[in-house]
Amino acid sequence: MMKRAFLALALLLPGAARAADLPDRPVRIIVPFTPGGTSDIVARLLAEAAGPHLPRGAVVENRGGAGGNIGMAEAARAAADGTTLVQCAFGPCGANPALYANPGYDLLRDFAPVILTGAVRNVMTVRRDLPAQNVQEFLALARRDRLTFASSGVGASNHLGPELLRSITGIEMTHVPYRGSGPAITDLVAGRVDVFFDNLPSILPHIRSGSVRALAAVSDARIPELPDVPTFAEQGVQGMAIDSWFGFMTPARTPPAAVAALNAAFGRALQDPAVRARMAELGAAPLGGTPEQMGAHVRAEAARWAEVVRKQGIRAE
Repeated sequence: MMKRAFLALALLLPGAARAADLPDRPVRIIVPFTPGGTSDIVARLLAEAAGPHLPRGAVVENRGGAGGNIGMAEAARAAADGTTLVQCAFGPCGANPALYANPGYDLLRDFAPVILTGAVRNVMTVRRDLPAQNVQEFLALARRDRLTFASSGVGASNHLGPELLRSITGIEMTHVPYRGSGPAITDLVAGRVDVFFDNLPSILPHIRSGSVRALAAVSDARIPELPDVPTFAEQGVQGMAIDSWFGFMTPARTPPAAVAALNAAFGRALQDPAVRARMAELGAAPLGGTPEQMGAHVRAEAARWAEVVRKQGIRAE
């Protein structure tokens, strides 16, 4: 679980990490999603900011499909020379190894962690006329009536968040998957689904307009943009802190000096005031830290969501 203190990690800038430890070619960043999402935008922002600290800059390539598995598999097959990164995220580097019988890659064997780059808070929202004003009222309603929850697809944080709630509380809800957050929000606003756990950037305008209602911050602390919305823990439900996170990994067997150079370049990019301001506009908190810290986080996330997937019997088709 992403801890609140983790957001304040000092960025690693080792003096021994040099661009000279990388081949004299551009660094290719594979984003395993289609363009336009927060993860893609942040990858492009960091590619530009890290460019001056790399031998030939960095370029972003989108390889979307199969919940991120296609891009991850392509990155796993790339040369382990420090010229390929993949944008790791909640799905492909957290839930997918348990959701898919054969995702096309081995998360812990095929990749070396480089750096955590950002996290986006999630919030539980309900249709505006749902007769529940807080989490406990919602749980009571869910025990009486079969409610529906939307997601942007199997394995997304907005799918596994409600599944985690089901696992913790024992309530039953019906999953209604969509092709992205946009259609899910449209149906939530229209009252065709009851609840949606979404990333803050896309749902915040609808909360502020009153077209949907926020019941809980899916986090270990209140969300600054929604200071009046309590966390699940404040409302009596423990273990419901979930961040949609992202970072960079590189093919396994990449030389340690190259990994250190990549970590230093993108660590410097994350210190750039313009980068941090743009990430704040997106509702993303900049992270950072060492490859070892990212590796520990990825292992913890994979173990956590494997347990939820197993307990709830979830499989990707």
